[in-house]
Amino acid sequence: MLIAFCVSIPAVLGMQAPIDPANKEDHGIRMLPESIHEDHDNKENFNYKVKPQNPQPKKQRPRDASPKEKFSIRDYESCDPNTSNARFCRSIPEEGTCPDGSAPIYRQVLDAQGRVVRQYRYCPGEPPKIALPKETITQEIIIDINKFKEYPIIPSKIISNPTKFSLKNGNTHFMATEEFQSFSSSLSGSKIRIKAIPIQWNWNYGDETTRNLNFPGEPAPNHTLRDETPTSHSYSETGKFKVEVTTLYRGEFSVDGGPWQAIPGQAAVASTPIEIDVWRTEKELIANE
Repeated sequence: MLIAFCVSIPAVLGMQAPIDPANKEDHGIRMLPESIHEDHDNKENFNYKVKPQNPQPKKQRPRDASPKEKFSIRDYESCDPNTSNARFCRSIPEEGTCPDGSAPIYRQVLDAQGRVVRQYRYCPGEPPKIALPKETITQEIIIDINKFKEYPIIPSKIISNPTKFSLKNGNTHFMATEEFQSFSSSLSGSKIRIKAIPIQWNWNYGDETTRNLNFPGEPAPNHTLRDETPTSHSYSETGKFKVEVTTLYRGEFSVDGGPWQAIPGQAAVASTPIEIDVWRTEKELIANE
């Protein structure tokens, strides 16, 4: 005789019984697919590291092999202080002179076809305003006014008659020496010759009177205070006055014995000033006894 039993199994393998939320102790093992993936994503070194990909090298732009355009420079006079009909300087007074009393210079930048691409005004002593790479300038031996001023040009010497003395309202005779000078130097392997030629004498007599002359004056051995000369000056007040003169020199240069070329502009060279002591005269009437 066979007897059959029925047994109720609360949980079978592969199944998980519900967990009482009130029970704080976790008696079961929970392994949910979501928690596994989330745990993998949060770990940087889960079993392996991802190798970074090699960045692609930057492509270098091909260098421009085309030759750069060449430019040349040309200077010219805006006005000539030694020319009486320099209408340009008279019509535009602010263009007439530079701070040192010399004439301004205009510089032109020309392309390979000789067309002017830039032009500007500058004075001796100022750096030329060339905004061009040095390698684009055509290499030519040129002596400009700033280079000319570097040569040791000797200033004129002031001579007065009477010597450093005068009377009020008298005619004091002044003159300056006239020095023609030359220099030799080497530049870029070439022999350079320079001429410095005086062309103008700018006088300042110390009593707020100035005068520009294109001649230096000449000796007047028989001069008296009553005699007026082309370079004399009369003081209307007594006292001591400082007399100054600035000589303007124009220049020429020659390269390796070639033709002489003009240097635009002038070098203003100041002389050592002298002091004039001006006295007054008094007339007295003396009666004969």
